[in-house]
Amino acid sequence: MNMLTAGIDVGGTKTLLCLTDEVGTVLEQYKVETQLSREPEVFFRWLFAELEQLCKRNGTTLASLKGVGIGFPGVMNERTGTLTSAPALNWPATTDIRPVIADYYPGLVVLDNDVNMAAMGEYAAGSAAGSEHFIMITVGTGVGSALFLNGQLYRGASFAAGEIGYLIVEPGAVHAAADPEYSEFGPFEMEVSGTGIGAKAAARLHGNNSSSLIRELAQGDAVRAEHVFAAAQQQDETALALLDHAYEQMAAAVKNIAITLDLELVILGGGVVEKNPGYVQEVAARISRYTPEQSLTVRQAVLGNQAGAIGAAAAARSRLSAGTGQN
Repeated sequence: MNMLTAGIDVGGTKTLLCLTDEVGTVLEQYKVETQLSREPEVFFRWLFAELEQLCKRNGTTLASLKGVGIGFPGVMNERTGTLTSAPALNWPATTDIRPVIADYYPGLVVLDNDVNMAAMGEYAAGSAAGSEHFIMITVGTGVGSALFLNGQLYRGASFAAGEIGYLIVEPGAVHAAADPEYSEFGPFEMEVSGTGIGAKAAARLHGNNSSSLIRELAQGDAVRAEHVFAAAQQQDETALALLDHAYEQMAAAVKNIAITLDLELVILGGGVVEKNPGYVQEVAARISRYTPEQSLTVRQAVLGNQAGAIGAAAAARSRLSAGTGQN
């Protein structure tokens, strides 16, 4: 019990905490409602109180942990300790959260973006095990990705690598993300994410009074991606066409990224992937048609919602093994 590390995946609504031993075995994990606060001090007081309770249930203390990894839904600059592009938390862009954390836990802390941590989890104990050059893409309400190059996470010059939701899909076009309702979403996001698929379905049905299974499934509520997915399972032509478009857009983006970086593996995860059986196979088939001569493996993420917390703990263990200090 003397080499324990903890991993925390902070979400806008839920936070997952896990405790792992020296080889990465998860001793306990549990999910709680995220207690959001615009004040970092208040937020971390709550977060480390939860972690303290997790430690106590497993016969140890917070102070005894060798390291803690935390993944955030935003851009985490480990050089300055600032978190940006995180609407759920919206802390001042100049606030260094490391001293705040040190008030509650003085040991080694690794801070990163949540998708980076999820990629670390898949690398440590999931679909990316053994791969040194891959991209992990999560497709849910929005789109995020993490790059793993030469056996290490690639974070970029400003720690914002992987923001592929802002890829330009059609140069010169006014895309749906220009709509104030979707101001936080990028052009590519509005083509393939759950938000984008739902918006495209609503736009297609607007002013169209013909019968629609998607509209029937919505039962008078706003049309959402889940209605499209359910209709596609019943072979509804409109729903299938919307998903086909999303598959094509994803395949093209993946292929462009893979050929640029000479990747060997693509991991696809997130709610949109999980709710559509065959998603990975559909995207892989389209990638193969673009350039069949390149070998590129496409796999589905296997750790699900646990990936971020498991990866955060793995990041802490990796930092300990490397002998580097706290962020």
